[in-house]
Amino acid sequence: MQNMIKLLLLSTSLSFAATEVNASETVTINPTSKAGLLDGRCGNDEWDVATKIELPAQVSIYLMYDKDYFYLCAKGKAEDFTALNLYVEHAETRHLHQFHLSAQMGERVRTDEGWGPSATWDLKGYAGFWVPFFGTENTENGRRLKFALGTHRQLQISRKKFAGNTWNMMIGVGGINHEESDDVEFLYPENAVDNDKATWAKFSFPE
Repeated sequence: MQNMIKLLLLSTSLSFAATEVNASETVTINPTSKAGLLDGRCGNDEWDVATKIELPAQVSIYLMYDKDYFYLCAKGKAEDFTALNLYVEHAETRHLHQFHLSAQMGERVRTDEGWGPSATWDLKGYAGFWVPFFGTENTENGRRLKFALGTHRQLQISRKKFAGNTWNMMIGVGGINHEESDDVEFLYPENAVDNDKATWAKFSFPE
């Protein structure tokens, strides 16, 4: 019985240690010699060199950088809208920035007073590929807008916008078909919270 208790305590201790190590890890972003094209497609092209993160439901995140820009591409399935929410902490102001790409594109900032309004289409130091408009369709409630499925969300941010070679970030990929829902969001890190930067992950640009 005492041996069993010792094994259980050892197992708990090892699990806790593994959690601590994983939480403190820094994700290294791969460099690129080719700018990431904002064409709604990632993979099998200039994104081949990117650091790749796999999420559930066949969702992938690609990350790379050059001397001027940080590039991100979120790839879903053919039946997904694939919306993107990227959160970055400003190392100097400590403000949190959210970049949102769905049918619109915008940036908002969280200060000590909370999240501010989104500056939609006011692209200061960044650009991206949002969900394309795809015409209209008739429904029981009248005509509604349609948006293309199967394209990938892409974002490039000037490295001058955020100081340093290590950024604290959180990534959310939504609009995903999964388990009978067509609007599931997956996060990286898995348990990250948008207003708690301590739950985010460090990403480095090795020079």
